[in-house]
Amino acid sequence: MKKYGGLLTFAVAIIFGLMAVVLANKWLSSRNSEANIIVKDTVPLAQVVVASRDISIGTPLSKENLSLAEWPKANLPKGAFHDVALVENRIAVTQLAAGQPVLAVELAAPGSGAGLVALIKPGMRAMAVRVDEVTGVGGFVLPNTSVDIIGIETHGQNNKTSKTILKNIKVLAIAQETFTEDGQAKIVRTVTLELEPKQAEILALQVNKGEIHLSLRTPLENEEELETKVAKAVTRPAKRVYYAPKPETYTVEVIRGSSKPEKVKFKNINSDERL
Repeated sequence: MKKYGGLLTFAVAIIFGLMAVVLANKWLSSRNSEANIIVKDTVPLAQVVVASRDISIGTPLSKENLSLAEWPKANLPKGAFHDVALVENRIAVTQLAAGQPVLAVELAAPGSGAGLVALIKPGMRAMAVRVDEVTGVGGFVLPNTSVDIIGIETHGQNNKTSKTILKNIKVLAIAQETFTEDGQAKIVRTVTLELEPKQAEILALQVNKGEIHLSLRTPLENEEELETKVAKAVTRPAKRVYYAPKPETYTVEVIRGSSKPEKVKFKNINSDERL
């Protein structure tokens, strides 16, 4: 009997332990539910459209990659949407991360098309140019960076000239990619640029008659400040020129005995140098 008494006591202890765990879980669950109710009652929420998965640039939006999520009304992002139907078939012009609210500024205009076409601003044109490791800045020209375009022309046999023909041109894509995940350098053969129609004509002419090189710009640089720096470097203050009047000569009349007087000219009154 003593042999089974110990096992019975152990079994009873396990049962009471399990009951304690179950009761504790129920109590915690009820507390969490109460807390959620309190939060919902005290913080007004609204539904916003979010990306249900990572969305690449140029991707059409649909019910498959969108969902609704609750968001505090007081902190609703500007340009957010409350209905998936309002953004269906719109095109993402920036990379959207899963769970990120979809904003109007991150979408192309309705009916603008898909892919690269959706990235072109109204009034602008997309033009692709050939590059290599040298002309493409070692592969560091990536989508959404800006470049200056330098034209190189050959005059005669060995005479070449270079000139910046276009400034602050946005890169839309490299090869067929409008987005790079890691931002690492990538050697490609073509770069697609966003240009005004007149700029596209200038670039097409330069490609036909000479070479081009891309010069990568920093996004922190202001064009007006850069031009001011260049102007200051080129325009140096003129060197002052002081005018000194030519010194007057000094003439001395020398009389030697009965000889005819002789006139001797000196450089100036303080000089022994004869003229």
